[in-house]
Amino acid sequence: MIQPLPDTTIAEIESLADDLDVLLSRKPRGSVTGFHDRRRALLEKHIGRTLSDRPFEPITCIGDSHTMFFAGAERLRFIRYRRSAFWKPCWINRGLDLLPCFRVFHVGPATAWKAADKSSSTRAYEKIEILLKKDVLPGSPLLLSFGEIDCRVHMPKATLAGGSIEKITKETAEKFIRLPSSLLARGYQPVVWGPPSVVPEDAFAAVPAVPFIGPWELRRDITYSYIEHLREKCSQIGVPMVSIAGKYHSLEAKPPSAFFPDGNHLSQRLMPFALQELERAGVLSLPVSPLSMES
Repeated sequence: MIQPLPDTTIAEIESLADDLDVLLSRKPRGSVTGFHDRRRALLEKHIGRTLSDRPFEPITCIGDSHTMFFAGAERLRFIRYRRSAFWKPCWINRGLDLLPCFRVFHVGPATAWKAADKSSSTRAYEKIEILLKKDVLPGSPLLLSFGEIDCRVHMPKATLAGGSIEKITKETAEKFIRLPSSLLARGYQPVVWGPPSVVPEDAFAAVPAVPFIGPWELRRDITYSYIEHLREKCSQIGVPMVSIAGKYHSLEAKPPSAFFPDGNHLSQRLMPFALQELERAGVLSLPVSPLSMES
């Protein structure tokens, strides 16, 4: 059972997001240093304990729009960050980063199938290379979030055309794993974030521009099959994989619409649970105050 976030926490998320949005959207951009205490306090509310003063390295999160969940805001707020092309501008966006344990970068509506391919329509590979060169320290942890679009559109389409769910999901996992595998070989610490949701079609009424193919039950089966293949591939190369799909709701049931403020992306109401899962997997390690341990 997911504990509801207090109204005061939701209000602080909205207030902090508004303040950071103004700060980071203007030119020249201001420093977030003045928001250190509020960002830290929000994280402490989510984890339910006090952090020590010891500094910790944030996890860099890179991926499609579902990566913005880790930016901490209740709705998508993209900040243009880096230009990734000259003749045909293509932008890398960043998040507001309400939580000091994450740095979030959006590389467009990239799929798991194309994430490791050069010259894809979203130029995700090239954008990742820019971030590695300019924003990510060698050896840093990298959380990769791709695959929701594949599970919602491309794999259902291939299945309805006569393909096997097992074969299609396995092939997609095998193709995507090239990205974390290459990052691992270069000395980074990749972590794979599995598709976090199987959104029911009635939830898409709020976002009619978001396409989906096939009945919910098909997309559910595809998502769970893909997650299992992805988990197997990650295990084979020694990369952590974390997924919360089917954990914050009954495995066979549709997830509550309250967890999708825009009909598609996860609500911050699930952030405490996500942080707990990342800590349990050994991906996230936050310094705990001795006072919290004594209590």
